[in-house]
Amino acid sequence: MINRRRPIRLLAAAATSVTLICGPAANRAEAAFEAIFEKYSAMVSDDHAKEATKLALTRLDQTTCESNRPCAPATPEEFTEPPISTEDSRAALTFGMISALAQWCGLDWKRNFLPMIAYGKNQKKMSDRQLQLMTLIHGDFQRRQFAFYTGSGSCPADLRNQLDAELPKLDH
Repeated sequence: MINRRRPIRLLAAAATSVTLICGPAANRAEAAFEAIFEKYSAMVSDDHAKEATKLALTRLDQTTCESNRPCAPATPEEFTEPPISTEDSRAALTFGMISALAQWCGLDWKRNFLPMIAYGKNQKKMSDRQLQLMTLIHGDFQRRQFAFYTGSGSCPADLRNQLDAELPKLDH
């Protein structure tokens, strides 16, 4: 059985690392983001993550990789053994869901997206190709979730306030 708590803690730490928060405030921010990430991560199945990875692989050649050149099309081997793990795909989907909620509530969704990319680049040492897969998965799910949320009415004020309090603050 996979321990899903460890990746959640790592991603929560990464999300708060893009802020100027330190000391006890950093611990509170990390705990708050961990709670929101864990809540939404539970809604994403491994099967959904695997399907999202396959879909992203079909569009990988429409993105930009190293040296600002188009990414090469996915190989048959990459469809069998993807360049990112199921765990990473689940994280991208979860971040996409949270970004859609932030967008729906009128918040800057990049407060959620940029920490995901920073974590992949700086902590996991992902290649441009891997980061593009994460971006494709995140963006596709964000678009679909945002359309769903928008169709259900306006963002409740309490959700907006919760997200605003729990999402990392970006340095500008």
